[in-house]
Amino acid sequence: MTEPTHQQPGENIVIKIGGASLFGGSPLLDPIRKLITPREHERIFVLLGGGETVESMRTLHAHFPQLDAETMHWRCVRLLDSTWEIGCELFPHARRAGTWDELSRSARGPLATTYFVRASAFYSPDSLHRVPAEWLPIHDWDTTTDAISWVLAKLVDAAELRIAKRCPVDPLLSIRQAAASGMIDPELARLVATREPNEKPSIRFVVLEANP
Repeated sequence: MTEPTHQQPGENIVIKIGGASLFGGSPLLDPIRKLITPREHERIFVLLGGGETVESMRTLHAHFPQLDAETMHWRCVRLLDSTWEIGCELFPHARRAGTWDELSRSARGPLATTYFVRASAFYSPDSLHRVPAEWLPIHDWDTTTDAISWVLAKLVDAAELRIAKRCPVDPLLSIRQAAASGMIDPELARLVATREPNEKPSIRFVVLEANP
């Protein structure tokens, strides 16, 4: 998937939108739509988080700590299918990348196109063998869709990973500082720290402001 052969010139961009933004309701739909609208030289790949759907699993694990952390992790990844389906319904102009083959084709597809990517299309126990081991996060609560979106960005050879936040973000904040403050998951910071300084993708925070 990372091979550029026959790929139309342009930039692949991954945008991670936290599931909490969906739970923000209709005031955030237009800002999200604007955010995921590609320019003529871009392909946009959107990965949605799980929001309160996944948070409920954290609550269950807190109540029952004897539950296996890795098993809980993969349960949460499966729950992301629901927010992916909802995102596809709310933004019908976007194309779906729900399987490995669809994602592979979309990475070389037409420019000025937005794709909603199903996390389990590339990140599941059955597909891990397709991903270089050094790109993989650990499979527990330290990994959220922050780190998973970085894996997606590596797979599609994205120039940039944009992480959407609903709160103001200091533009000078480093990835390590963002992880220390809880703004992103610690696994994203660890994965970035293993790469060369100028290695793709670059990471940028963007702010989603709800319409009044």
